[in-house]
Amino acid sequence: MSLLSLFGCGQNQPGPQGDRSVQSVYFSGTHGYHAYSNIGYRAERKEDGLTRIVVEVGNDRDRVFETDGSLMDTLDSLVRTYRMYRYKGHYKPKMDILDGDSWSMEITFTDGSYSSCGGYMAYPPGKGAEAIGKMEGTLSGWLYQEPAEDVALIAFRYEWFDEDGSEAYAWTREDGDADLAKQLANIIRWNHMGSYTGENLNEEDTSRPRWTLRAEYENGQKIEAMDYLDRPADNWRLGVPSISEAGLRSDTERLFRK
Repeated sequence: MSLLSLFGCGQNQPGPQGDRSVQSVYFSGTHGYHAYSNIGYRAERKEDGLTRIVVEVGNDRDRVFETDGSLMDTLDSLVRTYRMYRYKGHYKPKMDILDGDSWSMEITFTDGSYSSCGGYMAYPPGKGAEAIGKMEGTLSGWLYQEPAEDVALIAFRYEWFDEDGSEAYAWTREDGDADLAKQLANIIRWNHMGSYTGENLNEEDTSRPRWTLRAEYENGQKIEAMDYLDRPADNWRLGVPSISEAGLRSDTERLFRK
């Protein structure tokens, strides 16, 4: 979270958005004291037209993804539709509320100007609550959207190693079941394993609890991802998998155990 969102909000260029396009958006939402409730998203327009996304989950290491420019176009449209460039200050409820929801947002524009704001159980007047909800929903929903169809999957192997032993789920084209192959390919897409930023699988430390994923496609593309389960974190975070890998494991287990 940036200093701007910690110490309130402001603008360095008030007024209509005009020809300015959104360069980046940072949004953080905290929902009570629930685990995984504090998630931040930073989306930034790159020079090559792609969008870089950083997902922050509690004290876990940041996860970095890339996607096409359509996400930034959607965010730009939201900012214009709801005139979010006018939002400023820290919005508070009229009565004190404990264990409530808070949010903070920073928007930077292509001309270098910015707008930042936040609130606790309160939102900008008018359609502010709707606008903030759509901003958070767009960023969080991106993680679970179904990507476009890809080339055929020909091999898949997911393994989990911890103090209780290991589990492995594997499939190859020789096993048949084209429907299973399609569902496995979707699981990889839904959990963004193709752009997962984890540890180097070639330097795997077999003495540590970890998970690994290997997948191969008809066009020769390969996905190799790995991460450790014992990375440093607060006690309540220790050993908890990342937001992407948690989905990968639950989706894979559910599919193979049908």
